[in-house]
Amino acid sequence: MTAPSAREDSMTQDVGAPRRFTFATREVAEAHEVLRKIYVGHEFRLHRVNRRFLYRQESAGAGPIMVGRVRYGMDVDTHLEPMDHLMFLVLRTGRLETRDGRDVTRTLPGETRLLRVGRPLSNINLDFDLYSLNLDLGMVTEVAAARTGIDPVRFRFEAMTPVSASMNRFWRSTMAYLHQLFTGPSEPWASPLAVRAAADLAASAALATFPNSATAMTYRSAGARLPVASVRRAMSYIDTHADEPITGTQIAAAARVTPRALQAAFRRHVDSTPMAYLRSARLDRAHQDLLVADPVKGDTVSAIAGRWGYLHAGRFAADYRARYGRPPGDTLRA
Repeated sequence: MTAPSAREDSMTQDVGAPRRFTFATREVAEAHEVLRKIYVGHEFRLHRVNRRFLYRQESAGAGPIMVGRVRYGMDVDTHLEPMDHLMFLVLRTGRLETRDGRDVTRTLPGETRLLRVGRPLSNINLDFDLYSLNLDLGMVTEVAAARTGIDPVRFRFEAMTPVSASMNRFWRSTMAYLHQLFTGPSEPWASPLAVRAAADLAASAALATFPNSATAMTYRSAGARLPVASVRRAMSYIDTHADEPITGTQIAAAARVTPRALQAAFRRHVDSTPMAYLRSARLDRAHQDLLVADPVKGDTVSAIAGRWGYLHAGRFAADYRARYGRPPGDTLRA
């Protein structure tokens, strides 16, 4: 239950090729040999092995997001070197104790945790089965800046546990959905925009679930006096780059303002947000693709939706009907 080394699973903002890994064994020595190769720099100390030992690990993802599941039929102490990315956990069975200096956090089945970034940690893992989610910290920081306007250098997560029991349940559901998405058929996440949409979903859910400096910040209208020209520059950049996995920070840089100021300027001048305009632009492009698509040649609504960053065909159909007054399938067949 540790973070893959940078050598094995480099997590950058660039959306690269999908990655999948699966390994299972009932041999303890073989399990630890694989662990030593994957988790470079981490230390393992075995205490007890179950009579019916099983180690199984699976992971899948692309670019800034990686999901995983680990089943570990033994009791073991693990020392973790400081991580440079975010790791979230949902424990299904067993127990987990995480030690950060003198602080001890105990995780029971059904509970979720965020492991701290940049600090050495020790875990006591007791015959567990858990889901994990790795996110690139820089990507989450960009999402926080785009959503709230916080200065990226001031962004940080402030606790390992969710803000409430209801948000704990929300985070469990979010991770279950993302795990199903990335371990299922590869078509939904073959598009770089779809991968970025999944990462944005995960980042936004994490910001709502775990205490952090962005959501604690009092919003002030820093861009209320910005001229409309900054909004026009942002719109022009979005229209030109809608087919790329662009971020809120990149849009603000193109507008020559801060993310916080651009957020406020959009709300003042067009009663919207930069990311809402980006979603609208991509929906328009999907509509254009549907108009020229040919179902006889194999074109499908789900493939076109995924190409433009929609992870769920039902969500795309709802947005499309709201905009164009008809289901996307009607446009495709016409």
